[in-house]
Amino acid sequence: MKSFPLKPRFSETDAIGHINNTSIAVWFETARLEFLTDVFIEKGDEQPNWFMASQTIDYLGENFFGIEVRMDLSVIHIGNTSFKVGCKMYQNDKQTVRASAVLVHVDRASKKPTPIPPQMRAVLEAELDSNWL
Repeated sequence: MKSFPLKPRFSETDAIGHINNTSIAVWFETARLEFLTDVFIEKGDEQPNWFMASQTIDYLGENFFGIEVRMDLSVIHIGNTSFKVGCKMYQNDKQTVRASAVLVHVDRASKKPTPIPPQMRAVLEAELDSNWL
């Protein structure tokens, strides 16, 4: 599990005064990319080709402008050609979001799903916590 802080911007609020749901999806994307960079690039691996197959976001509470949000991410499932990243978001130590995304490993030339290479699988397995989300 890795944690990433984020400070909500005023422009991310909506007419109700809380953070808009579309901003939450962008936050998840930002944290997911940082997570994958930490997991793969900083360990000396080249950038793998991952296509997003699905994303789920459960809104458990509101987030507000100006109060830091902590995003915790972990690998929660590894398949033959894909893996799932889970995300929990907290503001004031209260969980506000539960999210996940399935990323499929694809061949660069054909753009078709291909098995996760052994070295990538080993990196993912080091981050795996299937009971986390």
